[in-house]
Amino acid sequence: MPAPISGNDIKSTHKSAALLEVAMSLQSSELSVPEETRPNNVSVTFDAETGTAAVTATLPVTFVLDVDGKPVITATDYLP
Repeated sequence: MPAPISGNDIKSTHKSAALLEVAMSLQSSELSVPEETRPNNVSVTFDAETGTAAVTATLPVTFVLDVDGKPVITATDYLP
């Protein structure tokens, strides 16, 4: 299994490049899971003509309320 991404692993210096870097890392992590149980929650597509990338992600989250009744949203791990 690949090592998790930490703040120091991201090499990009601006937010859009960092988002793409994280998406590519998640996609790579998904591909390391055996095909029969592999999730397909993240996809990245490139358009060479326009010089753009599209990122689509469906990530599992949990919603709870804290003691003050404010919502707390937490991403949950979906990769083994």
